[in-house]
Amino acid sequence: MLKIRSFNQLDDWLEHNDFRRIVPKKMRLPRIDAIRDSLKVIEITDIETLHHSIITTSIKNKLVRNGTIDGYKVVAFDGVELFESTKKSCDNCLTRVIKTVPHYFHRSIVGAYVGQDPHIIIGQEMLKPKLDSASKDEGELSAAKRLLQQLHKQHRHFADIIVYDALACNAPWINIVKSYNINAVVRVKNMTLNIVKDAKAALKNSTANITWIFQKTSTTKVTISVWETYVMMKGVTEPLRFIKFLEKTTDCNTNKSKYNQVFIITTAYDMDLKTLHKIIHARWGIENNIFRQIKTEWHMNHCFIHHKNGLEATLMFMIISFNLMQLFFFRRMNNFRSRKLLQVEVLERIAKEMVSYDAHGEYLINTG
Repeated sequence: MLKIRSFNQLDDWLEHNDFRRIVPKKMRLPRIDAIRDSLKVIEITDIETLHHSIITTSIKNKLVRNGTIDGYKVVAFDGVELFESTKKSCDNCLTRVIKTVPHYFHRSIVGAYVGQDPHIIIGQEMLKPKLDSASKDEGELSAAKRLLQQLHKQHRHFADIIVYDALACNAPWINIVKSYNINAVVRVKNMTLNIVKDAKAALKNSTANITWIFQKTSTTKVTISVWETYVMMKGVTEPLRFIKFLEKTTDCNTNKSKYNQVFIITTAYDMDLKTLHKIIHARWGIENNIFRQIKTEWHMNHCFIHHKNGLEATLMFMIISFNLMQLFFFRRMNNFRSRKLLQVEVLERIAKEMVSYDAHGEYLINTG
């Protein structure tokens, strides 16, 4: 929460006793080596239990009672690379070779609520490295399936919709999502797929099913035209809904337009087309509202400790802290978004006020 950039910075704060006002007088704070050693042996399952308890309590407190997009609970899955090194590695490192130089990195698949605030990370799963020299590193989709299984076990019906990028445009993913009574929305990018060819043939020379216009900015309007049909995917027993969105963005000053096409497949047969358009665009929320913030403000892309257990423990503590702060911003502070407050400024204010306590927990200043 204090946006510590590295353990060197934390060590400096500990050395100068910067936390003296928020702990009892006789408490001896650990040094950085003790923190590193603890992270290497701490039980990940204990941290995960803490994380799941926060999510469970939030759901019980009606976090997603009214859904996140048009009444539906929408969860986005996406992968994120934590950091990369050409020198340091551990037993859990993934590997890629660039110009004969091995690059070691770690990657996680993350699930988060998207749409309305707060954007909460409900789970993550680390990708596993190759088992031997003849095998390959685990793919993102395999970790995503484990995460889906874990979330269902912990929270049962945690989502109505899971939205994923083009990586998940295949029968195994569609089937496993359906098996948990959840609808899948998947971006389609590979134009050589049979389902795309079948859909294009079915939609050829047809008129749009629906068209609507919305004012994106004061000088920009967007016209959305939508076509839909049904296609069969090999390995999936029921036909899938194939939808084409054509977005025409017009500059009202110059009257010039830009076009963008988005294709999706979904098992949500009765869902409104406008809602599906919101969902596929909300998928970017996991990148814009979560990954970008945690990397830039919370330093997720910094290697605090390159150890297979310590690394995941640090990531989980970071996720827990991020979630608690999001809940504070949007569930405890009134009208946080409409007041146009910046999260970084609030965090800085909280950091200053943390040291306004004396050793017995009493205020040194009136913080209001």
